[in-house]
Amino acid sequence: MDYAIVPAILKDAEGIAAVLRASFPGDAAHYKVHSWGEEARQIMRTNKNWLCLVAMSEGEIIGLIACRHLKTKPLPTIRIEWLAVSPDARGMGVGKSLIEAVKQWSSESFGEQTVRLTLRARSERQDFYRKMGFRCYGKGWMKMRTD
Repeated sequence: MDYAIVPAILKDAEGIAAVLRASFPGDAAHYKVHSWGEEARQIMRTNKNWLCLVAMSEGEIIGLIACRHLKTKPLPTIRIEWLAVSPDARGMGVGKSLIEAVKQWSSESFGEQTVRLTLRARSERQDFYRKMGFRCYGKGWMKMRTD
């Protein structure tokens, strides 16, 4: 499957909501979200230090990553708030490519400075993140440093 990773734009909100809904089963309130549509619009708020990238294949959104820059000391932190891949596109490297795109963005944004990437992962997804270089540091929390 061919896909491209591009910055999300406002017209992508419906597709982002669909991928979130398919990736996180059950009621949105379980994830402390009012609705997936509202959450999709919220994560594209670039004026709040957020970055939202989507993986596009044949005009459809098949994955997304939404993260934000936290001004922490001594290292800047990029917190990945959402990483979601459509069930039909899993196992094809989309999630890995989205994380690599964020790492590339952080190196372009922060230069040689080491950056900490953090996220909260469901237990059944932690092996995926470990393969990417993350390690656990608390209940569900994982982190890695870019060098």
